[in-house]
Amino acid sequence: MEKVRRVLESYHIYPVDIEKVSEKLFKIKGNKHHYALKKSHLHEEKLSDWLEVYRIAQATNLQSILPVYLTNSNQLYVKEGNDIYYLTPWIDSTNRNHPIEKIYQHIGYIHAKTKKSQPITADIREKLKEDFLLYKKQMIDSRKKLLFHVEEFEQEHFMSPVELLVCTQYRDMVQVYYLLEKRINQYIESLEDVSETKVTLCHGRLKDSHFLSGNQYYFINWEQANYQHPIVDLTQFIKNKTLYYDSDKRLLLDKFKFYMEENRLEIHELTLLAIYLLDPSAYLEIINDYISRESDQTMIDTVIRLQRLHRQLVFGISFSEFVEEEYEMISLDESSSES
Repeated sequence: MEKVRRVLESYHIYPVDIEKVSEKLFKIKGNKHHYALKKSHLHEEKLSDWLEVYRIAQATNLQSILPVYLTNSNQLYVKEGNDIYYLTPWIDSTNRNHPIEKIYQHIGYIHAKTKKSQPITADIREKLKEDFLLYKKQMIDSRKKLLFHVEEFEQEHFMSPVELLVCTQYRDMVQVYYLLEKRINQYIESLEDVSETKVTLCHGRLKDSHFLSGNQYYFINWEQANYQHPIVDLTQFIKNKTLYYDSDKRLLLDKFKFYMEENRLEIHELTLLAIYLLDPSAYLEIINDYISRESDQTMIDTVIRLQRLHRQLVFGISFSEFVEEEYEMISLDESSSES
């Protein structure tokens, strides 16, 4: 605690009590106020990106970004040895089940307020096409490899729990690969009409635990923030929400309109988001590790990981169908047949 006290002296704060919430977080009780002191994961190379977040927040009045206190020397952080600390208000937020529409709404607003356009030149367009054609080929190979594994598993007289699960989930995976190939084709076709791409300030680790509600809503922990396409944040948030069996996946679709009202994505961007959500690479990697015995995961751990990734991918199917239903003028099959 001596190190913590030295850090707090940089803010002229002399605490009544220091509560260690986790290895990286301390609740500081002063005479009148409560503070959160964070021992960050920041390294020197990421520090400038993190500082930029608060410059942008101030310049654009982004009140959903939890403010960071200045030290006596007008710095946003304190370096103590090799560690970097920063201080924010303490927000009492015991409810982790935040309304999905609020998260969509507030991150959509941040994305809209920080949006920048970047031109897509002919060279960039060709490079994008090449990358997605390569990705399409990799996914075709991946599908064939999964089928090979399933056929091998089915020849076993007694399948292990992992093998049985993979065979049970295979029907859904066929649909994943089918829709993914269609979406890739659609995205490649759409590149002909796209002249620019949008990048925004992205949180980098968007999930429920980084969203707090006190008197208002705040996003915390911007240590991985940078400028990327906004679907990077959306992909992370949706995948985190769909990991668990008890999450209400229908709400993720029904409330998506709240994001679109703040930062409307174009059809090709929604197509790209669907591609990210349908990507089966992690799922197949687990199977490959299981077969090669390269993983130190137990059978139970492997089953749990496959179940979670399967849930994410099944939601990807739902999202792809939702996009077609809500935002596209013609169906995916019609679009592909015309090409």
